[in-house]
Amino acid sequence: MTDKKIGRPSKNDLTKAGEMTKREQAAAMKEYRQRLLLHPSSPKLIEKLFSTALDDESKNQAVAMKLLADRILPVAGFTTDGKASNAVSINISGIVGNGDTPGVTISGTSGEVEDE
Repeated sequence: MTDKKIGRPSKNDLTKAGEMTKREQAAAMKEYRQRLLLHPSSPKLIEKLFSTALDDESKNQAVAMKLLADRILPVAGFTTDGKASNAVSINISGIVGNGDTPGVTISGTSGEVEDE
C-alpha cells in the first residue's frame, strides 16, 4: 500500500509548499505542466471544455467561458495602459545665431516628422 493520498492536499502540506524556494517552486511547476501536457486525456479535456463553453444549454457554460477567456485572451490588448507605454518621442533642437531655436520632433507612434 502506498502513502500517497488522493484528493486535496492538507493545510499542513499547503504551508510546506509556501516554504519552498523559488527554484523548488519552478521545478514543481515545470513537472506539473509536463504531466498535464503529456497526459493521454488532455486533448479530451480541452475538447470537453470548449464544447461546454459553446453549449447554450449547459449550466456550466459561464464557468467554461471564463476559464477559456482568462487563459486565451491577451489582457494587455484590452487595456489602455499597455498602449500608452509604447509611445516614443524624440526632440532634436539646434541653436541658430539669431536666438531662434528651431527643432524637429519625431513621433514614435506615427513616425511623422514635424518642424517647429
